[in-house]
Amino acid sequence: MSHLIRLVYASRSVNSPESGAVDPAIGSILSQSRRNNQKAAVGGVLFFGDGYFFQCLEGEESAVTATYARILKDKRHHDARVLSKQPADSRLFSDWSMKFVPAADDVQRLLQQHGYQRFTPFSFSGAFVNELLTYFRQAQLAQYNPAGSAPAAKARPARRSFWQRLAAGLKFS
Repeated sequence: MSHLIRLVYASRSVNSPESGAVDPAIGSILSQSRRNNQKAAVGGVLFFGDGYFFQCLEGEESAVTATYARILKDKRHHDARVLSKQPADSRLFSDWSMKFVPAADDVQRLLQQHGYQRFTPFSFSGAFVNELLTYFRQAQLAQYNPAGSAPAAKARPARRSFWQRLAAGLKFS
């Protein structure tokens, strides 16, 4: 029997891009991830900040485990650590084989709201890891429901009900 899981990990880039710059490896990582993940039916999201990769992988447990094992062998990063691994009733990122979220300013504001000065995922609480996933999910919804493409009530559900649904999906409630 197969089980859907969500695995979130962080790792350090072997490159040291200038402050605020995106790691030059991102493009090749995304291209390779999209090819491999689509074949394995693994999806998720990738964020790069302050020299760290932050990635969520979703899919059948065996496929996610195999994908993560392959990722661990990649020489473009080191010091990979699983931040969260849990069963999932459904995917948060069902429409993305792998999406890069270039939202450094928005993530920086979120970090500051929670008392973090930099994007240092090894120090994030489990609740904050899940809040980042929520933020990235919202970015996905905004991408597929841009303002004006649908009535406001459908494109932008009430914040409270969205959070409640997401919390239930992440098994917080």
